[in-house]
Amino acid sequence: IWIRLDHPNVLQLYGMADGFSYLPALVSPWVENGTLTKYLGGPGREISKGKRISIVIHSAPRHVVHGDLTGSNILIDSDGQPLISGFGLSSILEEYNETPYFKSHMPGAIRWVAPELLEGLEPSPKPSVKSDIYSYGCVMLHTLSGKAPYSEIRDVHIPYKKINGILPQRPTDLSIEDDHWDLIEDCLDATPGNRPTLPDMIGFMGR
Repeated sequence: IWIRLDHPNVLQLYGMADGFSYLPALVSPWVENGTLTKYLGGPGREISKGKRISIVIHSAPRHVVHGDLTGSNILIDSDGQPLISGFGLSSILEEYNETPYFKSHMPGAIRWVAPELLEGLEPSPKPSVKSDIYSYGCVMLHTLSGKAPYSEIRDVHIPYKKINGILPQRPTDLSIEDDHWDLIEDCLDATPGNRPTLPDMIGFMGR
């Protein structure tokens, strides 16, 4: 899927290479500022509110299910613009490891994963547009506040919070406007059908 995507905010995938590990290596351009997580946490870096909102707008999911939208799969180029990477990798990991979606995730990704993917149902639920919307809400929270979702607790406690509809704490040390917080809450609704649509979100953030 990824190699066929052509969009200015999608990282280009050149191809694959073998011989580095039991999984194929993916070949893409070097991105100067690294991941969104690294960029937001850079020492001495001042990121304006306008730049943060621009990152949020241009990090919105494409019309393809991503399945693993996190602060580690969004890269920031030399102009401060986001490039989304990792399309479809969660499905590849699940196939190689023969484990459910949740167990195939790298440590830390639990903070961005939608609750319906954590409930241990059989058959294992697959990522969807609505689960991407949830993850995008987490990206919004991370970008606007500088803090990862559920930064107040350890990874091991997060599944319980998510499955029971307990939202991350609203940060108090860096202002998030009420209307932006309302949109984040809508994206993080535990019921997938209650989450906003992609056009609604992009239209709201672009106002």
